[in-house]
Amino acid sequence: MSSDSRHKSKFDGRIGLLKIFAGVINPSEKGEIPLTLNVHGTIVSGMMIGMKPYYEQMGKIFVDAIKRSSPETVSVAKKEFKMVFDKIKEPPNPKELEDGEFEFNHIFMRNAKIYNAIQVIPYRGTTYWIGKIESVDGFFLGMIHPLET
Repeated sequence: MSSDSRHKSKFDGRIGLLKIFAGVINPSEKGEIPLTLNVHGTIVSGMMIGMKPYYEQMGKIFVDAIKRSSPETVSVAKKEFKMVFDKIKEPPNPKELEDGEFEFNHIFMRNAKIYNAIQVIPYRGTTYWIGKIESVDGFFLGMIHPLET
């Protein structure tokens, strides 16, 4: 087997379909779909959300975490936080999407549950997850709801 055949094709159908989902959901502030992914043998199940709500929620979590630190730490963290989030662009405008100038390459999720072998990565509250579409080996629409014991 050649090394080329071991890598996903640029025209892989599942990758194309996930990019279509990302093209619809990522620029949206309200849109979401339930999605379960197989990422190199690990299952990730949650609600796919837009990139802006994802980064807004990550920002809130980060701000809450640094509020509990010393004033010096808070000052440094705020500067670094601002620098990082200033680099994050707003979702592309409709013209860029229409012209094919912009391509979404990531999936953003909330309420993510991560299943690895026989364990579920525990979470409290809402867990956020981001992953590259190219890393996905398979997926289905819908979420896994573990049985209550």
